[in-house]
Amino acid sequence: MTAGGGDAGPAAARAARALRTHAPELADLPLRELGRGLDNTAFAAGELVLRVADGHDVQREAGLLGVLAPRLPLAVPVPVFADADAGVLGHRLLPGRSLLGRTPAPGTAAVLGRFLRDLHATDPDTVRGFVDEDDADPAEWLADLDGPAELLRVVRSSVPRPSALRVVAHADLGAEHLLADGTGLTGVIDWSDCAVTDPALDFARLHRDFGPAFLAEALQAYGGLPGAGPRIEFFARCAALEDLGYGLRTGRAEYAAAARRSLAWLFPA
Repeated sequence: MTAGGGDAGPAAARAARALRTHAPELADLPLRELGRGLDNTAFAAGELVLRVADGHDVQREAGLLGVLAPRLPLAVPVPVFADADAGVLGHRLLPGRSLLGRTPAPGTAAVLGRFLRDLHATDPDTVRGFVDEDDADPAEWLADLDGPAELLRVVRSSVPRPSALRVVAHADLGAEHLLADGTGLTGVIDWSDCAVTDPALDFARLHRDFGPAFLAEALQAYGGLPGAGPRIEFFARCAALEDLGYGLRTGRAEYAAAARRSLAWLFPA
């Protein structure tokens, strides 16, 4: 599909409309789908990425990225435009490929630990206009959780107490949102879930996707997070079951396969 015509679904149509409005010089380029998730579908037109959002304000996300980009040691998307009517955020294409289903390069965990240390040190007042505060109450994560009965029993029997800690967190820092080339990380994408919330959320998906040794290395580089272990494990287990369900429901085999791999360390016999 080119930006000027054809039909590849409502998301592609919205991306094409935004492209014609904000970057008409690229309107004749084909739209290439980069990926789909629960809340976004991403397309590329040349070196421009068009992220079509469901249910969140792309202008707020663009403002957030403008605040965070100069503060962080890894690249984040640089907004070119934010079309509120179409729900499309346009940003420059970052190098690298998603780490979903891939083995990270040595040292990646330490790089992420330092990245999270800088992100979590951000004064929440600098982003109050762009993100919400999330209580991250573990009990609330059980409401719509589904999966194998024996695994649900484990999760429901190990609900930790909520934490009063609050930081600026990515809050969806899974492998699919980490870009890497052959030598290491090149960027962190999809900041639509960013919130002032429990820092354990940012370590939970690293634990889910890369295992306990990776988590330990990241926490060491971060400087430690005392008392967070039960919350990290709980949120990681919930996130694994969510991804397993998402992969099976949508036919996204890469999500289901990654979730199944993580069950070995998240639910040891």
